[in-house]
Amino acid sequence: MKKIWKGAVAAGLCMTLAACGGEETSPVQEALSFRTDLLAVEQCTFTAQVTADYGERAYTFGLDCVYEPRNDRAELTVTEPESIAGITAAMEGTDGTVAFDGTALELGTLASGKTAPMALPQLLGQAWTGGYIESQTAADSGFLVTYQVGYEQDALMVYTAFDEGGVPLWAEIYDEDTCVLQAELSNFTMK
Repeated sequence: MKKIWKGAVAAGLCMTLAACGGEETSPVQEALSFRTDLLAVEQCTFTAQVTADYGERAYTFGLDCVYEPRNDRAELTVTEPESIAGITAAMEGTDGTVAFDGTALELGTLASGKTAPMALPQLLGQAWTGGYIESQTAADSGFLVTYQVGYEQDALMVYTAFDEGGVPLWAEIYDEDTCVLQAELSNFTMK
């Protein structure tokens, strides 16, 4: 019995030392490194191709997005569809405005009022900078992180896939078991 236990301890120590000295980082460390890097910059920018699922109908949008981590402030400009291109939105904290040629617009909410398509940049930024990291796993040439934003009945789950360099590629936002927003992300930069 003692030989098995000593062997298990020795094997565990070897694996721990190998993990400490290796060049590969764990998905946990990659998720934390991305968070640290994002919190150190003034803003991040990205393009998002968004699908918003309202249950009976789904809508797609193209968005140019800016998120300022220090202020929890987000801005976006709708790039498509052409019929609503040019709409801008700004969110800071819980306050938000949506405008087009000086006219405020009302867009519906998703997830029982917990979010809206125009809140996507801020919601992603909040998840990346302060959301509870529920899980992280290695994936093909990258890693996947699951964040929880909010608590109890107000919680949303934000899944983000990153490439091997720690750049977000896509995200999905879930309210319980329902995916309410999907976004393919591109042109991600930190400034």
